[in-house]
Amino acid sequence: TMMGHIAQLTGTLDGEKTPLSSEINHFVTFITAFAVTIGVIFFVVAMATGSTFTNSFSYLIGIIAANVPEGLLPTLTVCLTLTAHRLKSKNCLLQKLEAVETLGSTSVICTDKTGTLTENKMSVAHLWYGRQIHDATRADNGDIFMA
Repeated sequence: TMMGHIAQLTGTLDGEKTPLSSEINHFVTFITAFAVTIGVIFFVVAMATGSTFTNSFSYLIGIIAANVPEGLLPTLTVCLTLTAHRLKSKNCLLQKLEAVETLGSTSVICTDKTGTLTENKMSVAHLWYGRQIHDATRADNGDIFMA
């Protein structure tokens, strides 16, 4: 059936990265490069000043470990959870916590209760414009007018 086909297609979709996860990946890559660079610089300086390899390597590992942002994950989780709780009070349920950020940056949501799957066409019944809901009418050439 058509519904089974649609269910199969949606089940095989790969999850796209949200803008938030892309930014987090960029941040982690930057912090990693920064920490390794500073660690290597300290390692070279320590070796040049006569420290043993063991001490210089300890500096390298210590500096890299010190640059790990330990509070990043809990902070992001708490912020997304609080936002999801606020959305829940507006009767909005989310399956994935990362979707909070994507939904929060959405300005227009188009929905259709019937017609798209059964009639294979989508029509506009109401428009939200100028902070008011307007009835929409369709001309013979397909243009949409506000009634």
